[in-house]
Amino acid sequence: MNGWIRTGALLVLSLVLSAPLVAEESAGFKPDAARGAKTFEAICAHCHLISYDESRIGAPGLKGVLERYDEKWLDQWLKSPEAFAKVDETAKTVIGSNQYGMKMPTFPEMQNPQNRADVIEYLKTLKAD
Repeated sequence: MNGWIRTGALLVLSLVLSAPLVAEESAGFKPDAARGAKTFEAICAHCHLISYDESRIGAPGLKGVLERYDEKWLDQWLKSPEAFAKVDETAKTVIGSNQYGMKMPTFPEMQNPQNRADVIEYLKTLKAD
């Protein structure tokens, strides 16, 4: 019984100590284009160009992307392209438009709302000519 009490006390303590971290993350954050550029280079630049041109694997160029899609749409797309395509016709069309049959994967890094917000903030800097 003593072990159960200790385990329960540790569980309660860990929940209490982690509560501020969860609240802090969900309270909001400021998107940062410089962080977004680093994330873009690490993840997105393998397939996407920062021009209007398609990449060699058929990924769309991302210059002016915020003139084609709004931030909310991009946030949902970045979180999970294939899941989003199940509920959004435009996302479904984008996935089906790759001439090589390539599909954008769901990246673990994009499950973090801060990372998505940072990348979108960076994409805002890629304005159309």
